[in-house]
Amino acid sequence: MPRQARIDIEGCLYHVIARGLERHKIFSDEVDYKDFLKRLKVSLECTGGKCLAWCLIPNHFHLLILRGRSPLSEIMRRLMTGYAVGVNLRYKRSGHLFQNRYKSILCEKEPYLLELAAYIHLNPLRAHIVENLRELKKYPWCGHGALCAGKGDGIIDVHEVLEHFGLNMPRARLSYEQFVAERVDRFKSGEYSGGGLLKSLGRGVNAINKLDEKEAFDERILGSGEFVESIIKEIEGETFPKPMTKEDVLREVERITGVTKEELLSSGRQPRIARARALYCFLRKTAGGVNGAVLVKELHISSGAASYLAHKGKEIVKREHLSV
Repeated sequence: MPRQARIDIEGCLYHVIARGLERHKIFSDEVDYKDFLKRLKVSLECTGGKCLAWCLIPNHFHLLILRGRSPLSEIMRRLMTGYAVGVNLRYKRSGHLFQNRYKSILCEKEPYLLELAAYIHLNPLRAHIVENLRELKKYPWCGHGALCAGKGDGIIDVHEVLEHFGLNMPRARLSYEQFVAERVDRFKSGEYSGGGLLKSLGRGVNAINKLDEKEAFDERILGSGEFVESIIKEIEGETFPKPMTKEDVLREVERITGVTKEELLSSGRQPRIARARALYCFLRKTAGGVNGAVLVKELHISSGAASYLAHKGKEIVKREHLSV
């Protein structure tokens, strides 16, 4: 069955999950964790997004993101592409780092925001990486300690979360800690992974609620039937995103490869420039919607060379697991 398109709406809350290929480690040491967090911070700053919970486990990560002005896909592309390339260079490896594409679930803020914050931050305890809540506070690779201390860690928006527990920050911190403590051993594996209920809109989906056969499953959304219906109606009127311009592609290729616009458009034949040129051709075709004739004029190459470079670019994206 073809996978459904992601739902990406400004101002919405998303639970994002990504795992290592075949459940292998994506974080091996402190350098990896810090590199990922540095990239996450930059991605959030560049896109206007907010992180309301986060947790890194050796073979996967969870993020709770309040989507800002830029698409969630831009946050994740910046984060996962750069991190995967960095890991491959650091450990002299090649191939995919992450298993498939990341999973993003659009979540109804009430009542799920706080439940998800607790669920995500309790991951190290469920995975037996820490033994108790006292150790969880000290676990450096999740946002729980920052919320307990009421101090930002550079990633999580402490105020955005704690204000749900009251305006008095010391009391709010204690209320948050109690809220999390009450949920130890309550969550099941895979809970909050999507599946809101949707009143039938004539899409032929299977009814899953015997009490009301008009309600059906949508794995991309976590929320009440009324909430899910409102989201579906909103995206039905959505327009397709604009294709990437030439300048957009040049910036993206420079971000990934470090090759400048001037170098890419020159006649240089160094391996790094050839790699950048291949990515450029692939992205111009797939994300920019141009044909080979445009690439021939832009790069002063033959049509055969344009086709070859676009094919090589596709191979690079697949081999290096670039989220472009």
